[in-house]
Amino acid sequence: MIKQVMAIINKGRSQKETPKAGNTEESKLTQSEIEFVLATLRECNFKGSQVVALYTTVLKLQQQYKENEK
Repeated sequence: MIKQVMAIINKGRSQKETPKAGNTEESKLTQSEIEFVLATLRECNFKGSQVVALYTTVLKLQQQYKENEK
C-alpha cells in the first residue's frame, strides 16, 4: 500500500513543470513564500559551519521582503 502511494506521489512530481531560472520575475519569491522560508528557518537547528551561509541567505531574504512591501 505504501509503495502504491509513493508511486502516485512520484508520478505527480515528474509531470509538473519546473520553473525556469532565466526569467528573474518568475523566480522571485512572493511575500508569503519569503515569510514561509523565514519561519521555517527560525524553527531549524544549524551547525556552526552553516552560520555564515545562513546569515547571508536570511539577510537577502529580509531585503527582498522589505522591497516587496513597498
